[in-house]
Amino acid sequence: MIFGSGTKLHVNGKEDKEPSVYKLNDEQDTTKACLATGFTRINKLNTTTFPLFNGTEAVMALEEGEEQSESVYTQVVTLTTQTETQCDQLAAVSGGCGDSLEGDLLVNLMSLTVIGLRLIFIKTVIFNVLMTFRLWISQ
Repeated sequence: MIFGSGTKLHVNGKEDKEPSVYKLNDEQDTTKACLATGFTRINKLNTTTFPLFNGTEAVMALEEGEEQSESVYTQVVTLTTQTETQCDQLAAVSGGCGDSLEGDLLVNLMSLTVIGLRLIFIKTVIFNVLMTFRLWISQ
């Protein structure tokens, strides 16, 4: 027997964080999206302040070991030519970067350095194994 659709219960923490809004583009500039992330109330964007996100649903980003009351929500909407300016305005107001998310130069340099050191380590291990194998065969 089914008595009804049920009740949804959303547990929110005491802290109320405002969303950060970012405009995302693909490489060919054919698909554009607006991303709102880092907010703590599930119905935060379904108000008159953020009418752009009314047609989509927020998703909880819960990390491993984190309690549900400490989690944040993320919401995405695909942009059209009419809604693109709304996303730019929201990104400017929320403090997000207006155009896209960019990597940090120092992080990229450290990543490249770690990859280089790993390659040197692998080459050293392979060389040592080959020389040991050659010495073992010659005796």
